[in-house]
Amino acid sequence: MDKTSTNRNKELYSEHMIDSTIYRKNVSPAEKAVLKKYLTDTDKKVVEAGAGGGRLTFYIEEFGFKDVTGFDIVEEMMEYAQKEAARRASNIQFIAADASDLKMFEDETFDYLVYAQQVLCFVPKELFQKSLEEAYRIASPGSLTIFTFLDFDSKSYNPLLSICANFLRKLRGEEVSKYHLPWLKLNNTQFNWKLLKKDQPSIYWVKKADIIHQLTAIGYTIIEANKGSEIVENGSKGVLYVICKK
Repeated sequence: MDKTSTNRNKELYSEHMIDSTIYRKNVSPAEKAVLKKYLTDTDKKVVEAGAGGGRLTFYIEEFGFKDVTGFDIVEEMMEYAQKEAARRASNIQFIAADASDLKMFEDETFDYLVYAQQVLCFVPKELFQKSLEEAYRIASPGSLTIFTFLDFDSKSYNPLLSICANFLRKLRGEEVSKYHLPWLKLNNTQFNWKLLKKDQPSIYWVKKADIIHQLTAIGYTIIEANKGSEIVENGSKGVLYVICKK
């Protein structure tokens, strides 16, 4: 895939979703439950992928962690987060980085890895496997990684949307991908009227059995795999939490 198409979701965030991302502050009940359950040793090193404006990164630091790093592919978000860290007198380091190429981190660096906010669902399909492998590489032996993904089966309209999108892709000579679907909304409110046009950014909606198989094939042991609605009463049924151990 060429560089332009590789960065379609990055460009979408940069052009349309900066404000809604960096100024979002609330931590969902399911996020709170999972982070409090698994991030228990504050002497350990933590990294958050897709940190955005630092919403979860700062929340994690409040647990008492002293060594926390956040990274995101959108440079503007990292600039904002670093300024916010300075304002808070926070020790968090924010870095602009691509989840599929984390060469700035040595092997087995982190004890807790937080890949929440469905960050890997926005990685181009050609780089998804590499991003999972990079997460595994920088994880220390015995570490815990919290992944969240968008669950394909949680939306009744996903199969129909997939059929329509891929019919048009095939007519245009584009690559067909059943589980990579165009964005329906921007900023969670604005309908995306370009969703069926050519070369649109897409989101990866996983099948639970498939992602578990993919993670175990890399070397992870699955500790838990549940929807947000199975974790807390008012959790999102569309978000799948997969907790892994290396």
